[in-house]
Amino acid sequence: MRVLVFCFGEYQTNTYFCFDENGNCVVIDPGMDGASVTEKLREKGLTPSYILLTHGHFDHILGVKALHEATGAKICIHADDAPLLSDPGQNAAVYFYRGQTGSFPSTRADVLLHDGDEIVCGSFSFRVMHTPGHTPGSVCFRSGETLFCGDTVFAYGYGRTDLAGGDPEAMSRSLERLAAIPENLKLCPGHGNSAHLDRCRESLKVYARILQMEK
Repeated sequence: MRVLVFCFGEYQTNTYFCFDENGNCVVIDPGMDGASVTEKLREKGLTPSYILLTHGHFDHILGVKALHEATGAKICIHADDAPLLSDPGQNAAVYFYRGQTGSFPSTRADVLLHDGDEIVCGSFSFRVMHTPGHTPGSVCFRSGETLFCGDTVFAYGYGRTDLAGGDPEAMSRSLERLAAIPENLKLCPGHGNSAHLDRCRESLKVYARILQMEK
């Protein structure tokens, strides 16, 4: 599997193109500009079969509808975050756009994900890890030694828990789960640079303990 990463939108959301030598392709988190994502795919000669969403916040899903309409790719999101695809109040758009969300591009999921599910695309696949806390349905997608972790964890921190659906206790458990993974996975977050789990492992344990104190 090859991976390309691009930043789209004013919040610099990381969008990942995952593909193999036969052109089988998945897009993870198409961000805020579906037209730009679609154009970049055309430049690379790729047509995705799936759109995988790490969670349902607006800066990760605004591009979904345009990309889905242009390619027919199936929209995949955890069942607990599926309502966020059509609700600006839950997906945080209402806060950042001061209520001006009348034209929000609502859409619906084609595939509802759950912990342990597997998405297969050509010669590669993704295993779903449910990691709630940032949102109820936040997930990480593991493919081999790479973990696409959305806004659950970053190179130098973890996702905020103070927006609608955020849960510090759930985030603490999710960080503990990630810290317990024995392999030194490459972490590909929703914003910022990538990192490796061994470098972040002890910090994740500390963050988990701090979050437990917020109960």
